[in-house]
Amino acid sequence: MRGLFLVIIFLFLSFNISSQNRLTDSLYSILRISKNDSNKVKLLNEIGWEVSYFNLDSGLNYGLQGLKLANEIKYYKSNCDLCNTIAAIYSDQGNYKETVNYLQKALDYCLRYPNVFMEAEIYNTYANMYQRKNEFKKSIEYYYKSINCYKQANIEKSVYTMYGNLAGVFQKADVLDSALFYIQKSIEYHLKNNKQKKLAYNYVNASEIYYYLEDYVKAEKYATLAINLARSIEDNYLLIHALIHKGHVLNYSKKFTESIPVLKEGLEIAKQSGEIEVMKTGSKYLSEAYVGVNDYKSALEFQNDFQYYKDSMFNSDNNKIIKELETKYEVEKKQKEISELNEKNRVQQLASEKNRVLLYASIGGVIALLIIAFVLQNRNALKQKVNAKLEIVNREIHLQKELVEEKNKEITDSINYAKRIQQNILTSDSYFKKHTSDFFILFKPKDIVSGDFYWALNHDDKFILMTADCTGHGVPGAMMSMMGINFLNEIVNEKKITKPAEILNQMRGDIIKALNPEGSLEETKDGMDCSLCSFDFNTMKLTYANANNSFYIIRNGELLISKTNKMPVGAGHNANILFTEFEIDIRKDDLVITFTDGYADQFGGPKGKKFKYKQLEELLFSSSHLPLNSIKDKLNETIELWKGNLEQVDDICVIGIKV
Repeated sequence: MRGLFLVIIFLFLSFNISSQNRLTDSLYSILRISKNDSNKVKLLNEIGWEVSYFNLDSGLNYGLQGLKLANEIKYYKSNCDLCNTIAAIYSDQGNYKETVNYLQKALDYCLRYPNVFMEAEIYNTYANMYQRKNEFKKSIEYYYKSINCYKQANIEKSVYTMYGNLAGVFQKADVLDSALFYIQKSIEYHLKNNKQKKLAYNYVNASEIYYYLEDYVKAEKYATLAINLARSIEDNYLLIHALIHKGHVLNYSKKFTESIPVLKEGLEIAKQSGEIEVMKTGSKYLSEAYVGVNDYKSALEFQNDFQYYKDSMFNSDNNKIIKELETKYEVEKKQKEISELNEKNRVQQLASEKNRVLLYASIGGVIALLIIAFVLQNRNALKQKVNAKLEIVNREIHLQKELVEEKNKEITDSINYAKRIQQNILTSDSYFKKHTSDFFILFKPKDIVSGDFYWALNHDDKFILMTADCTGHGVPGAMMSMMGINFLNEIVNEKKITKPAEILNQMRGDIIKALNPEGSLEETKDGMDCSLCSFDFNTMKLTYANANNSFYIIRNGELLISKTNKMPVGAGHNANILFTEFEIDIRKDDLVITFTDGYADQFGGPKGKKFKYKQLEELLFSSSHLPLNSIKDKLNETIELWKGNLEQVDDICVIGIKV
């Protein structure tokens, strides 16, 4: 029966039903033929969610019915989803106290019945609520939590939907570069997977972001893409908003003759759907466009329309208020009449009832004592039964908790052991001390193990250093890093290849062969970005080859940036091009600093922006006079302060060598 119910529901929701009462009656008729079981609970939840898009009160009613039925039939497993639905509707209503109340209940049920997908949905609802309250920092924090949970659940499409949401909150917070970064990631995914409706909304968001960035050419381009896509999927709601927004952008670009037909089309469709707010905005923009082409008669006409729609909205709100006040007055009036009538009856009955009270009191006292004795006896027996059940449940919970903790400990112990292995493979500080005059290493993995690594070897009077960022982080990144170190040792120690460019060429071939063996059906683009430097402290020459990376040399108040090859060490469209080797003279007291992109890409600061390379260069330049250990401390303190309460987004590795 559940499949039949869902088909009927989606048929109802796919038509544009004008009357809310007709829809509600139809849904109730469907529910009346269903049994009070778990399927009906799920059905009520889905109806509540869908109906809330056009009637919040009805949606809330269905959600609360579902929660009540779930508790009656003890189907507690669904309460996490139900409480999240109810919380989301309360958030739309602006009732944030109840929103938080039901979200906390939802999280409690998630602990009892673990569901990482629902945990992600709950964090998303939290993020949406904080965005409505303009608490952008908290909103961003909960979107990140939601994204992490979706990643754990391996639901890629939801991750990219969250990227779109992040773009929206960054836009509201006026952090436009971050907004642009996330909307582009969302667009790339939905374009690749042909998710046309989500892509259309992405295009509208991108257009708005470019509008605020004052890049009106791109704002117009993305608005046009949104319009074309909205037409193809026949989404009039999106089409209206895309047309009106494009007209607004064209006005700012002073393309008034192009703006007028676009705005007229949007206004015409808005009139058909009865969206007064859009009609008001569209009339205002049309008036501005006609002023731009010196057609003041038409400008006045649409300005009058704008005022009319504005007054209509105001009068509609006033009529609602007046009706509410009239209803309250009538109720109050009736209550007053009832109170007066009751007072007269009370005086008349008081005398006759006074005599009966004494008799009834005596009889009632005896009966009450008997009832109390009976209730106390039953309550005591019930309490004993409940306590016995609770003891069994508590033992079960305690046992499950111990099992979960044991599994978590096993996993964590395994990863910690992998960390010790990785740390042992990385070149030791004592080796650096032996072969350099001075150095520092700032190494901060995002997770327990790292996809960044560093490797050094003194060979034929040359000190060779690689700083690398492998694809991914955590356990997958660590596996790539350990494979990279193994290849380096084999290439230099066994194959006696010591020139940086030749090392990278050989290493790229080894990685491609290892990850794409002959006959493999899957092609991978895993690899690494890196800097590979060969110091000759006798001739004072530094030979190097970079892959999608660079390094700095700070010398006598000047910061020099190395050249780079625009390709990774791994498979890709440039895999057949050989790496180029560069050489530079070094001087005594030069400070050579190699790094991966994790430091510059960290989000934080007052507006949640990236740290960026320019700020890193300024920090290193201003600290270059300090002892190297002090530079390391300064780098660590700065990035921790910048990150604040936000998550570390990538592994961080910065190495300084004093010549």
